[in-house]
Amino acid sequence: MVNLHKEVDHIFNLSGSYSLNSETFWRLQGWGIGLVVLLAFSPKLFHLQEYAFFTILTVAVIACLKEEKPVWTKTPYDYPLLGFLGWILFTIPFSYDPWASLEEAQKVLAQAAVFYGTCLILRERSNGPFLPQVMYPLLCGAFLCYVFSLWDFWDRGGNLWDREVRAGFPKLDGTDITWLSTNVLMVLPMLMAGWGLSYGWKSRGLWGIVFFLGLLCLLFSYSRGAWLGCAAQIFILVWVFYRRRFFQIAVTGFMCLALLAGSLAYFNLHGRMFDPSTVKGRFLVWDLGIADVWEHPLVGIGYGNQIFEQHHQADFQAQRVARPDVPDILTKPHSWYLSVAVGTGLPGLALGCWLIGKIGQTVYSQFLNEENRS
Repeated sequence: MVNLHKEVDHIFNLSGSYSLNSETFWRLQGWGIGLVVLLAFSPKLFHLQEYAFFTILTVAVIACLKEEKPVWTKTPYDYPLLGFLGWILFTIPFSYDPWASLEEAQKVLAQAAVFYGTCLILRERSNGPFLPQVMYPLLCGAFLCYVFSLWDFWDRGGNLWDREVRAGFPKLDGTDITWLSTNVLMVLPMLMAGWGLSYGWKSRGLWGIVFFLGLLCLLFSYSRGAWLGCAAQIFILVWVFYRRRFFQIAVTGFMCLALLAGSLAYFNLHGRMFDPSTVKGRFLVWDLGIADVWEHPLVGIGYGNQIFEQHHQADFQAQRVARPDVPDILTKPHSWYLSVAVGTGLPGLALGCWLIGKIGQTVYSQFLNEENRS
């Protein structure tokens, strides 16, 4: 917070020159991105967040044009990202429901605009402390979101011994378990980074408390997919920082997980967690998705899970009758890779994997560069 006070004092001490006014403007834009980050911790505020960001982006573009600066910011992800977006748009006319695919494509384009708009503001804030303008709102938003979700979980009778009540973000139509677990997975690395960048036990204690709250939300969501995602993050973290002892740590972690799973099964706790019918349900919906990819390998059936659900309504009804051993028939692929392949074909899947690989390669290269410098 000391840096924030220094920045506020600096703003009031600025002279009337254009360059300093420009610096002040881009500093305020940085805090605008912080506001967008804060609003991101509630799905109820999604539209408000959307309006806030595109207002900030519009003002930033106008300012760049006025200052005769380039609006486009080059990134290492331009080719795979634009290729992926372009292929989604190309497949819309071939969709079973082109209007629904267009609606889903607009969401992806909006996410791309968020990425490039943030890169634009980050470029102009390269000479100032942009990181605190994002990390402070992230810390506050995560704390409020996770406390609210855990309080709701406890109030509904949630506990550690069964999976009947699961933690999620409270909404009028029920709790959103998927949103909360996905949010925690994305925020945990940022919380860990905030802890590492902090100095002093008080600051690190705050980051550590919010990190622990996030882990509790992830645990009580009882989402096996989110748990696997967290395990993958730990796997990568250990490989990056402890490569020499990676094998020993991995074997020890696997043995601990196996012991935990065996204990839960032995004491008949979380029986639904080990119910084979949930795996069978995934196999059923994956069979439908693979069949769609086989029939439409080039352009898919249309981007968006909504089209997949509409296209297979009769199949879902038939599965409910023919497979009474599977109580919960899934209507979505529950796999990003399969969803992309079904919606946009194998070229779309290849472009999506290229984008993910490029992100991983760039992040790891930056890490190696910083490691070599230090």
